[in-house]
Amino acid sequence: MTRLWHGAIAALAAFALVGQTVLTLDRDRSLVNLFSYFTVESNILVMVAAALIAVRPDRGGSGFGILRLGSLVAITITGIVYATVLAGNGAFTGIEWWYDKVFHYAVPALSVLGFLLFRPRTRLDRGALWFLVWPLAWLAYTLIRAGVSDPSYAVTSERRAPVPYDFLDVDRHGGGAVAVACAVVLILALGLAWGYLTVSRREVDA
Repeated sequence: MTRLWHGAIAALAAFALVGQTVLTLDRDRSLVNLFSYFTVESNILVMVAAALIAVRPDRGGSGFGILRLGSLVAITITGIVYATVLAGNGAFTGIEWWYDKVFHYAVPALSVLGFLLFRPRTRLDRGALWFLVWPLAWLAYTLIRAGVSDPSYAVTSERRAPVPYDFLDVDRHGGGAVAVACAVVLILALGLAWGYLTVSRREVDA
């Protein structure tokens, strides 16, 4: 069951990633922008981690621990932030509507349930917190790119911005507001990481 569940997660993520990439090329949109979304990068991490678990459910090691915890925290944040802050900002139709639901609802929900319900559960330790290097690097890249190359993202159906998410738009909201938003997400990430580490330790102690 663990193999099937995680195999399904990997297949769903791959379906949406490949499909959205093709759609981006067909509509002459920016591939750099597509793969600069935290959502897309989170789904890629989940796809890789889930595929590895499907092949070997008892997979361990420090490197995989970083990948596993990072993918879980990132995809959980993706689902929470989208459902509470970003849902409704975009007007998706046709197959793109399905890609959106896979990215923001199906993969996050299945990933969390897969970790909580199925065994063997990945054994995580505090060394896995090194995953934080990636989201911090993503944030720095996103803000620096916004100032240097002025990319254009559709943050709502009517407005564009140099960042993929409206709450990161320094020009619109100011540096202080963006810093507060980032601090809130960082606190959420640390809380989720602590929760996943705690659940993992219970698995080890059982």
